[in-house]
Parts: sequence; structure tokens; C-alpha cells
Amino acid sequence: MIIILDTNFLFALKSRKDQYHQRAYELLTEIQKENTKYFTNYFILNETLTLAINRSRGNLSFLEHYISLFFGKDNFFQVIQNTPQEFVSILEICKKYITPKRLLSFADASLIYLYQKINADYLISFDSHFDNILTRKF
Repeated sequence: MIIILDTNFLFALKSRKDQYHQRAYELLTEIQKENTKYFTNYFILNETLTLAINRSRGNLSFLEHYISLFFGKDNFFQVIQNTPQEFVSILEICKKYITPKRLLSFADASLIYLYQKINADYLISFDSHFDNILTRKF
């Protein structure tokens, strides 16, 4: 099984004040199975660390939780680096799916690209704008 991880899931895992904190831990328990591979990308790393810095108002001890999640003992997923050539494909996904009622960020589109590229089983995200594009667990 292959699972893609979104910013709001990763952020919620480490922030007890986040509205999805409890659900994120429930999902983590549900998905921890043998032979399952977990992926995200550097756009999501950037979003998650930026969100942690902003929400904590620069509290470095709070940021350490996310550093551990991405680079330390709490890490359970691989972070994929997109190539500059893949940016064009991600922009094509933006063109295909962005509408006035569905505003995807470039980072969101990069997850759709990753999902399709590695033929993932589902994305874990609390964002409904992925619905009708891919299979989402929330």
C-alpha cells in the first residue's frame, strides 16, 4: 500500500491544539501496517514547517517536534524531491483542476502529481478540495 501525506495531517500530529490532532493520531494508528510506504514532498515539508513557525509565533521548542517528524526519531515517511521538469506537470494539474470553487495551491497540485506518479492508494488530508480527484482518507 502507498499513502501520500498532506500538510494538515502532518501538522495535526504534533499540535495538540489543532482541531484535527485526535483524528490524525487515529488515522496514524489505522494506517500503520506492514508493507505500507508513506510519502510526501518538499513543498509539504515547507508548508508544515512554515505553519509550525507561524502558529507557534516562532517558538523553537514547538518547531523541534516537526524537525523530529521530518528528520528525526518520529519520521515514518519519505520526502520526495520534485525536479524542475516535474514543475511543468504540476502546473498542468493546476490548470486542469483549479476553478473558482476549487482553489488548489501549487503544493496541493504537487501531491496530486505525486499520487498519480507513484500510483498511490490514497492521500491523508483534511482538505476536501482533493475530493473527486483522488481517494482521500480523513
